Amino acid sequence: MMKNAILMSMLFLLTGLSGCLGDEEPAREVMADPITVAEYNHTFSYQFNNYAPMGMGNSTLVELNQTNMSVWLDVNITSGFHQPVLWDQGSINISILDSNDTLLWYNKSSGGQNNHSVNLSDNFTWNGNLTLRTMADGSDNATDGDVADWYHVRVKIMCEWRDA
Repeated sequence: MMKNAILMSMLFLLTGLSGCLGDEEPAREVMADPITVAEYNHTFSYQFNNYAPMGMGNSTLVELNQTNMSVWLDVNITSGFHQPVLWDQGSINISILDSNDTLLWYNKSSGGQNNHSVNLSDNFTWNGNLTLRTMADGSDNATDGDVADWYHVRVKIMCEWRDA
């Protein structure tokens, strides 16, 4: 009986230690793909100095030079357009287009401050470049005492992509 008890103790001990003898692989740390971040800032501004209505425009190509990106934009528009007696109030139009000149986002403002967040892709699917366009019309009447029409637009483009 004593022999059986010793034999059973040895059997339990060996069974308990069998998983600790080194068959197990060391734990591996899973590394996510490194993410690269870039930021592009563009500013457009103008103050009109003409009595009659006048237009002002700009088109800027932003070459992102990556594929499979996530792209977000913050667009800040600050402007002042007075209401002249003889014609319509001026305004600023902002358009964001893709590489194929497809309109992605548009805004028209006639004064004040506007902030917009534009999400083009947040799942690493954006490919291509962007075109930023501003078109404005405004005037200045030096005899009315008002500040001339003006605008200031700031576009901040934020991109992320995974390094291959």
